[in-house]
Amino acid sequence: MHYRSLSYSVQSLADAAQAKPLGDTSIQISNLSSIETPQPDTVTFIRADSADFVAKRIATLPTPMVVVVPEKAAPSAIPTGIALLLAKESYSAFLNLVPLFFEEPKFEPGIHPSTVIHPTAAVHPTASVGAYCSVGARTVIGRNSVLLPNVNVYEDVSIGDSVTIHCGASIRSHTVINARVTIHNNAVIGADGFGYTPDPAVGLRKVPQVGNVIIGSDVEIGANTCIDRGAFGPTTIGRGTKIDNLVQIGHNTSVGEFCIICGQAAIAGSVKIGPKVVVGGSAGIADHLEIVSGVRLGGWAGVTSNLLEPGDYMGFPAIKATEWRRTQVQLRRLNKDSRKTRKEPS
Repeated sequence: MHYRSLSYSVQSLADAAQAKPLGDTSIQISNLSSIETPQPDTVTFIRADSADFVAKRIATLPTPMVVVVPEKAAPSAIPTGIALLLAKESYSAFLNLVPLFFEEPKFEPGIHPSTVIHPTAAVHPTASVGAYCSVGARTVIGRNSVLLPNVNVYEDVSIGDSVTIHCGASIRSHTVINARVTIHNNAVIGADGFGYTPDPAVGLRKVPQVGNVIIGSDVEIGANTCIDRGAFGPTTIGRGTKIDNLVQIGHNTSVGEFCIICGQAAIAGSVKIGPKVVVGGSAGIADHLEIVSGVRLGGWAGVTSNLLEPGDYMGFPAIKATEWRRTQVQLRRLNKDSRKTRKEPS
């Protein structure tokens, strides 16, 4: 993202945020900041719904400053040099302001001379292919797509329109990437799945991995994430799903639409995940399981059986969050009673 180095009036910010201005509307703002590290001449946001909390917090801010707050949290008094933007939902309103101060980088169409393009590959004239990339045979790269330097694309890959692939990523053969996908640095899409079978002659015999990976439109894949190709069929990632850094997704797994998979999660092979599932950080899912739409896994949860009812799950093995919390309370009480019993004289 590139900083625009522009300043805006409170009314301009209010219009962009679809919010109502309140307080000192004469100030000008030139950047964004977080509420944890507020800076003068910036706009930030508060999510709390308490007017008392907002009043106490804005009293400590440097000036001049603009704060986006929920409508229901408007305080009765506002310090000089502070303006508020009253919005139905402060975070979403604040996000509307980001493009005023920062813009996405623009990449010139064309192929860098150091890049190696196979003669049978088809790169759209509006695409941008950076330095030291390689593009394999029969691969297709769509309109307005961007390959940053050192991206390796194998043979028979299909990359749709407006795809961005960052430095160091590898896209293995037969992968299909639909429109508006973003793949971050050093991700590997379509490597061999982890499949071996005992064989007396060789010890472990590798199972051929002849499937592929299909990435739906509007997916984002974090840095150093690995999505394995299917053994005999596709591994699929549904439309609109967002995958964090350092995630492992095994072969032949199917991830539904609009899922969120947080950092260091590990999903084994042949798992079927429904739409709108949330997988917390470092959660693990064993192979050949089904997780239905609406399931939310807490961090470090370990799934060892099918989850066929929507809701929150925690712990290992993963159980309903309410049951897990009750169990933790009972364990603490049991531990406390045990210590008390040991201290009592016989």
